[in-house]
Amino acid sequence: MRKTRYKTMVAKGKKASADAVYAKKTIKSANPFDNSTAQSSKRGNPFDVHVNKEKFKILGRICKHDRGMPGVSRAKALQKRAQTLGQQFAVKHKTNRFKDNRIGKHLSGDQLTESVMNARYLAEKMSQVRSNQKAEKFNLNDDELLTHRGQTLEEIEQYRDERSDDEELDDEALDADFTAAAHFGGEGDSAQDRQAAIDEMIVEQKRRKNEIAKEKDEVYDLTEKLDANYKHLLPLVAKATKDEQDPKPPPDAYDKLLKEMIFEPRGSVADKLINPDELVKQEAARLEKLENERLRRMRADGEEDEEASIAKPKHRSADDLDDGYFLAVEDDEGDDTLAYDLDGNLGTHLNGKKELKAEGNENEDNDEEGEEEENEDSDQESDSEVDNLSDLKESDSESEQEEAPKASKKKAKKSENTIPASLDTSIPFTIKMPKTYDDFTELLSKHATAQKATIIERIIKCNHPKLEGVNRDNVVKLYSFLLQYLKDSFEDANEQEIREHFQLLSKLMPHFYELTQLNPERMSNTLLEVIKEKNGEFRKNHKMYASLETLVYFKLVANLYSTSDFRHPVVTPCFIFMQHVLSRSRVRTRQEISMGLFLVTVILEFVSQSKRLVPAVFNFLQGIVHMSIPKRDVEQLEITPPFERDGPLSKLLALPANQECTKLKPQQLQPSDLVTQTITPDFKVRALDTSLLLIKEALQLVEEHVGACYLAKPFLRLLSRLPLESYPEHVHLHHKEATELVEKLAAQKMKLLAPAAKKPKALRLLEPRFEPVYDDKRRPKMSKAKEERAKLLHKIKREKKGAIREIRRDTAFVQELKLKQTLKSDKERHEKVKRIYQEASVQQGELNELARAKKKKKF
Repeated sequence: MRKTRYKTMVAKGKKASADAVYAKKTIKSANPFDNSTAQSSKRGNPFDVHVNKEKFKILGRICKHDRGMPGVSRAKALQKRAQTLGQQFAVKHKTNRFKDNRIGKHLSGDQLTESVMNARYLAEKMSQVRSNQKAEKFNLNDDELLTHRGQTLEEIEQYRDERSDDEELDDEALDADFTAAAHFGGEGDSAQDRQAAIDEMIVEQKRRKNEIAKEKDEVYDLTEKLDANYKHLLPLVAKATKDEQDPKPPPDAYDKLLKEMIFEPRGSVADKLINPDELVKQEAARLEKLENERLRRMRADGEEDEEASIAKPKHRSADDLDDGYFLAVEDDEGDDTLAYDLDGNLGTHLNGKKELKAEGNENEDNDEEGEEEENEDSDQESDSEVDNLSDLKESDSESEQEEAPKASKKKAKKSENTIPASLDTSIPFTIKMPKTYDDFTELLSKHATAQKATIIERIIKCNHPKLEGVNRDNVVKLYSFLLQYLKDSFEDANEQEIREHFQLLSKLMPHFYELTQLNPERMSNTLLEVIKEKNGEFRKNHKMYASLETLVYFKLVANLYSTSDFRHPVVTPCFIFMQHVLSRSRVRTRQEISMGLFLVTVILEFVSQSKRLVPAVFNFLQGIVHMSIPKRDVEQLEITPPFERDGPLSKLLALPANQECTKLKPQQLQPSDLVTQTITPDFKVRALDTSLLLIKEALQLVEEHVGACYLAKPFLRLLSRLPLESYPEHVHLHHKEATELVEKLAAQKMKLLAPAAKKPKALRLLEPRFEPVYDDKRRPKMSKAKEERAKLLHKIKREKKGAIREIRRDTAFVQELKLKQTLKSDKERHEKVKRIYQEASVQQGELNELARAKKKKKF
């Protein structure tokens, strides 16, 4: 047996040594407790771990819930409920927390007004009445007892202590020696009578009070004496301090600026913004007031009343000293009271009156002469105005100028009759809307061009749609009258009247714009009907140019509406109409050439923002240059109709070889060119000069177009054929600028057409593409929206189940707390009952013992 055991031990030793050879080399400590596990370390209990089995294992999916610890989770849940629900249950029905339920509890000290304090007092009183309703039911005394620090005000006033706070109040208390002697007999050998001790105590208290009163009187006397001495010393101290003070340095620029900023007013109150309706009413009221004053001056009303008031003697007191004798000279007309003047001379008021009156007449004559000179200057300025058809902001409205100046106190009568020079007194300030067109023309025919614009402005203001009691159709009628008036004015105008009519059109442009803004739809329809009528007349004879009033309507449209819109109910028809006129009408006379250039100017104004391509404009400008080139009878240049290739009309604007116009000054086309038929050399120069400027402007608008080179090449051929020897220098300059721009655009090359660049196709990837396939019968194939809704419903169902489960657990936890509380209270009650019974049994035993003792005494 020993050999076998020895062999076994040897075998074990060999195996251990072999394991040590192949094992990792580790340094082992000699302390056997180094590798031991501490008692406080957390070791997982394998029985607390719950393994969640998966039905299928999917590659690449990480399962986070393969293992769970229900015991730990349950303990955490209980601990969380104890910290939340347990704390709430513990303080349930407890009133150990102070809550500020006063009125205005969120207000700060500055916001607590008297009304808030009164409301608090009333609420507190009502709560006391409700709480003590039974006790106070028959109480007739409504006096409120006000307390302060636990004492009523009556007690405080009755037992008020006037002593200061620094006095020691403990002096009046009884000493320890006295208390020991009086209460406990004291330490003395001889006993003292109680009554004698009390008398001695009373005497001691009186003596102490007398001493305190005497000290108070001494302190008061010393204080009064000190105050009196200080009052005598105060002037000396103040004087010494003033003398000792150093002189202050003069304030620098910073100090001055600081004081200015301190005392500078922070801001001035601005006037209230006025509603547009109120502005219209105020303007109408102002015009009505001015009209009433004008009529009164015209009829000389009120002069007799003024003379009567002047002649009427005023009341004079018996003790009147005539202090204002020389100040109110005009009021004392006819007063011949004898009085002394300022120089001490005896006389009447009439003497001084005559001298002052003579001086006043001289001043009035000087003022009248100045006014006449101003009127002449204003007439000259009105005659020298320059026509500007595109100016919409210019207005001669009297509403933009100042009203009448303030009247002078010395000349009250003259100040009432004076009016500002900016207002024309010959025109009524309030003008009713004419009922018929004849009345309208009769009203305008009586006045000059500048006055006609003023009349139209006043009619608009007096018949504004926002005024009460005004027919809104009046402005539409006025708009129709103005369009008809323009037609009649330009229809048969001669060379002398055409400039005046264009000046009137320039002044009426702002009023046209204002009328259009009052009712855009009806005004636009009215203008569109007029243009349709003119278009119908043009179609009957499209070889003849449209009338001059039609061109004026086109200019009116360019100024009133937005011409850059892609489609516009008024602008688009006019745009097409003008192109038809340029491309179909023949060009034979000076009037037709001027109308064509006028239309080109209007069309370029139409396309200045949108930069649209207008072929009719380029064709017309090529025709004007073509007619300016002198040609032989057999020579022909290609040109597009309505211009002719050969014949006298093909060189209508060409200057003869023997005629030179080099000395002409640069001029634009004149309004008289629109009504004149004869072509003159100066007109030929002006027409070519204007065409060169329009060519430059038109090409600048289409410079960014793709086919700009094709639009510029025809001009290059024609401009090179122009003989410039007979033309002035400004035509040479404009020809050079136009030629340079044409050559620049003609040299541009068009880009070759190329297919649109395609996005390169991505290389095919080797990664698999996963697509969701729903072949399961339990989950039928649904759309994306339905699938998202189904997922959302599933999540809602899961959350609902989880919430119900948590509510059920919370309820069980609360019921458990209630059960523990009930058991605890029952246990306490049993303990109290048991203690009561025990005490009662002890008491009963003592009573029985006393009873037995009494019985023994009897026997």
